[in-house]
Amino acid sequence: MVLVQDVMTRDPISVPQSASIDVAIDLIVERNISGVPVVDESNQLVGLITEYDVLQLYGKYHGDYETHYHTCQEFMTTNVHTIRQDATLEVAANIFQAASLRRLLVIEGKQLVGILSRRDVVRTIRDGRLSPASV
Repeated sequence: MVLVQDVMTRDPISVPQSASIDVAIDLIVERNISGVPVVDESNQLVGLITEYDVLQLYGKYHGDYETHYHTCQEFMTTNVHTIRQDATLEVAANIFQAASLRRLLVIEGKQLVGILSRRDVVRTIRDGRLSPASV
């Protein structure tokens, strides 16, 4: 049985909720990621900034908006899908399928400890650690 903690990305990139939205946008582009978790001062997960959120921001203001004056907290998605690190990869795969998600944020309590992507699950199937029939 493969657990989320066995394949997740540990210590993921995150931004403080007080950071400028520009910081999140730069991370998304420079790190080639589709979203970045938002945390409070004690590393507790409070939201997520995604490419979709950035597109909504652009659409709302038609590009005529000075993003550096606004924080991640103002534009983050707060309805974030999470999973515990001791959950099985089969459970994670079922969540991905049911909700059409790209990523699950891995938490322990309320602390952000990792990110599990669909690609992590696919890689694990490719590597033979998880049977496609069990997913």
